[in-house]
Amino acid sequence: MQGHGSRRPREAGGRTETASKLVDVVRVLVVRYCRARIGRRSGTYDIADAIAKDSCREIVAGAAGAAALLTFAYDVTHGLVDDFHRSTAELPNPLSGLPCQQREIMVLRSLVGLSAEDTALALGCTVQAVRLGQHRALTALRPTPA
Repeated sequence: MQGHGSRRPREAGGRTETASKLVDVVRVLVVRYCRARIGRRSGTYDIADAIAKDSCREIVAGAAGAAALLTFAYDVTHGLVDDFHRSTAELPNPLSGLPCQQREIMVLRSLVGLSAEDTALALGCTVQAVRLGQHRALTALRPTPA
């Protein structure tokens, strides 16, 4: 018969493994977001990846106090990417003409690959608002007939 002491290391290891998998999933989303918003500079994603790395550090450091990890990760990463854009002269971007909410919906849905539900969670809005915002963004981006 095994005592409680023999189960604790396995449980702790399971929690560590689960936390590691969660960090990996968040890291992938953060890298996708940074690469989508920043793009290649001088032919590489080095700058986007460096910002993603800084973002992941902040997320890991503050995740314990976060109510929703995806929302917290989005807020941290969005802030760092916006700081980067403010500090550099930007080339025109087709999404730059969209309102902020619609631009973020397009990046999260189309480029990062989040579901409408996860996008709503990250942005702190409803799923219906995400779907409507995506529809409006696509309509605005669609070329007008000649």
